[in-house]
Amino acid sequence: MKMKTKQAWTGFLFALPALIGILIFYLIPYFISLYYGFTLQDQFVGFANFAALIKSNTFWLSMKNTAIFSLIAIPLAVVIPLLIALFLSTFDKHTSFFSSLFLSPLIVPIASVVYVWQIFFTDYGVVNNLLQKLGIEPVTFFKGPWSMALIIIIFVWKNCAYNIILFSAGLRKMPRDVSDFARLDGANRAQVITKIVLPLLRPTTFFVILLTVISSFKIYREVYLLYGMYPDEHVYMIQHFMNNNFNNLNYPRLSTASILLSVFIIAAMLVFFMIERRSNK
Repeated sequence: MKMKTKQAWTGFLFALPALIGILIFYLIPYFISLYYGFTLQDQFVGFANFAALIKSNTFWLSMKNTAIFSLIAIPLAVVIPLLIALFLSTFDKHTSFFSSLFLSPLIVPIASVVYVWQIFFTDYGVVNNLLQKLGIEPVTFFKGPWSMALIIIIFVWKNCAYNIILFSAGLRKMPRDVSDFARLDGANRAQVITKIVLPLLRPTTFFVILLTVISSFKIYREVYLLYGMYPDEHVYMIQHFMNNNFNNLNYPRLSTASILLSVFIIAAMLVFFMIERRSNK
């Protein structure tokens, strides 16, 4: 056996357990969802399930809330860690110490985190008691628009630490000679950041955005622990819609929603990769 063929088979055998896992837990369930998406009571109905889903007000409510959350939370979870990483990069020492302080949200179990947030933000929690003492009307954080704001804050707080570490690692890999020469030529700090640092940090930024987008679809865990299975309409996400249809054994509707969501995610990722590829030319 030739050396290249032997290496190829060796690599394939090492990758085989992961490929089997992807096949069992991802590909086969997805094809089963495709089957349920185009059938109703074991009869092929074409796009009838999709037409019925598009007419559902509950589905559009979940999509609207998911879009609002993504458009606000993802940029904040990228920009805030970037600014903090740029600030920490100004210190020659103790940078790793300050970065480690932001790791606490990743270490603490999510159930404990949610319990602490409930203590602070319930109707009779710490924040509302403080507002009452200051003569300010209490805020219902678990109902109305504030419920969405609370979820966004939790998401940014939870994902800030890891993104700071990634941005800090990207900043440490940059050659400082370029920035030093730019300052000698009269460039101020803002010009150095916008003209030199951010372009060189583009691969790291792309990776951080990709991870943040993936993490945004895991927010259902926090929302469920805070608000339950049927939350306020302002935080009723697409994951709630699919989970409730699963509990109601409405598999065609569940499968149709998951197919539409997967198509949307794939299309968004393709556009994102195209933009990133063009920006690197």
